[in-house]
Amino acid sequence: MSTALRLLLVEDSPDDAELLVRELRRGGYDVAFQRVDSAEAMSTALTGQKWDLVIADFSMPHFSGTAALRLVRERDSDLPFIFVSGTIGEDTAVAAMKDGAHDYIMKGNMRRLIPAIERELRDAETRRERRRVTDALKRSETQYRELVENATYGIYRSTPEGRFLDVNPSLVKMLGYGSKEEVLALNIASDVWRKPLERSEVAAQYQHADRFEGVEVEWKRKDGKLIKVRLSGRTLPGAEGGVPSFEVIAEDVTERRLLEKQVAGLQKFEAIGQLAGGIAHDFNNIIGAIMGWAEMGAKEVPPDTRPHKRFEQISEHARGAADLTRQLLAFARRQVMEPRNINLNQVISEATILLQKLVGAQIEIKTALEAGLKVTCADPTQIGQVLMNLVVNARDAMPEGGWLMIETRNVEFDEEYCRRHTYARPGQYVLLSVSDAGLGMDAATMDHIFEPFFTTKEVGRGTGLGLATVYGIVKQHQGFINVYSEPGHGTTFSVYLPVAAGVVAARENVTKKEEIQGGRETILVAEDHAGLREMAREMLGAFGYEVITAADGEEAVRLFRENRDRVALVLLDSVMPKLNGAQAYARISKLKAQVPVVFTTGYSSEALLLSGEAQQDTAILQKPYSSRTLAQKIRQLLDRQQ
Repeated sequence: MSTALRLLLVEDSPDDAELLVRELRRGGYDVAFQRVDSAEAMSTALTGQKWDLVIADFSMPHFSGTAALRLVRERDSDLPFIFVSGTIGEDTAVAAMKDGAHDYIMKGNMRRLIPAIERELRDAETRRERRRVTDALKRSETQYRELVENATYGIYRSTPEGRFLDVNPSLVKMLGYGSKEEVLALNIASDVWRKPLERSEVAAQYQHADRFEGVEVEWKRKDGKLIKVRLSGRTLPGAEGGVPSFEVIAEDVTERRLLEKQVAGLQKFEAIGQLAGGIAHDFNNIIGAIMGWAEMGAKEVPPDTRPHKRFEQISEHARGAADLTRQLLAFARRQVMEPRNINLNQVISEATILLQKLVGAQIEIKTALEAGLKVTCADPTQIGQVLMNLVVNARDAMPEGGWLMIETRNVEFDEEYCRRHTYARPGQYVLLSVSDAGLGMDAATMDHIFEPFFTTKEVGRGTGLGLATVYGIVKQHQGFINVYSEPGHGTTFSVYLPVAAGVVAARENVTKKEEIQGGRETILVAEDHAGLREMAREMLGAFGYEVITAADGEEAVRLFRENRDRVALVLLDSVMPKLNGAQAYARISKLKAQVPVVFTTGYSSEALLLSGEAQQDTAILQKPYSSRTLAQKIRQLLDRQQ
């Protein structure tokens, strides 16, 4: 395909201009150009349109190339400018480049034209990007400098005993009082410091020191709110040997410390999430094999026999392990999602009856759902899991019964709100909140509630993965969650999900389970986990298919090449040695076009490898899977080929 090029051509000869444009088109450019030969025409062209390149003849009767160069540089220092001339000398060309030209081409050596243009277009983009970065950095530095220069710190003088001698307006504001006189009437130790004894110890320590810096303490505002304050100052000697005083600068660092704490928490969660995701991925393969073999074993023995019951027990425990694995993947933000536009009100309304049964008759569920709630793009199954986990958490916080409130609202956060509430990000969101009138939590407990396996319940009640799962699902949906709780005053979990464009997607019709049909086709199975590979072979064989197996991507391609006329469908693990599933399928497709494929995947990072493969002849199957699900996916794809 040709490359579009907007060219401003400074040339007095129409014939020369046509020859040059023809050369550019022969070089692969789709040229849209304007020819000018005067300062007035060029000024109009520069003002009225954006250009990719300027090419100018150096010598013209009424308008010089150097004058054209000056006009360009007055408006755009980065726009590529190339002289094309048959008369320009080397000294003149060097001088022109010093004035801002990027290259010069002799009309007798037009072979240099296309390479020179390609180079200058690349260099221009590099210059513009560098300028954008530089300008952004300057703006950032200017904003930071203004922030520092205009920062207002509390300043005061006091006696060692704790009496204010003088305060500035910023300190009055910091402490939440309305006037300077109110603050001067306070006793610093008892009315301002959270721990009066700590103030006495600090005063005694620095009473005979010249200076002190970075002493962090907790103060109380007028409204009772605690703030972290960083104190720096000096000790002033009293007049004629009198009582000394402290001159102190007080900086409110509450938000800064909160942000540092949140960053540390996010880093911890990320590290735990990576570990959990890796473990869950390996477990998926093992559990999938156990589930599959148990399922096939149960089919091969008569019902109501001891072996059949034991196979069912194995399957039940494997499914429990798979549920734990899914929760770990949810926390690690590696769940394979199936998002669509949904209305949270609909999800809540459909779940209310089930949730009421879940919490029992002792707890009343109330709802306050906004009528005009906006759409959000989410996996409805996972959002249902978030709602259920939050409701269960509320139930467990009210052992004697009570009420819980489920609420939805449209909210919007601006930059100012996000500056004061570091957990938020600017934008429009749909709020889902679950509030209870339960026991509440202290600050120490809230620091750990989203960590996997953390629980305040006695041993044997819960896995400690409920809120960790909520955290991971919300984060994977590009949302965030906030918690407010006080001991004895209940808890509110607020989940914010980004607003999506469009309308609510139509739901798929749920049909009764139909009998799964097998077939006689040949299927190529590529799976590096030996247990899963053999299990898939047995499952498909039981449905009548002929199966060829491969242990890695390269072997899969080789076996397909040898059996291309027989193989009707390929089943590829998304992550394998040598070639992953997508790479193997790309090579197989070159050998035989439109071969149906089912990709198996353990979690979302693997699914991303397949993002470019989604088409009519492909399907994605999440591990662990049952024989029914596997056979259904395969039959659906094969039937489309008929």
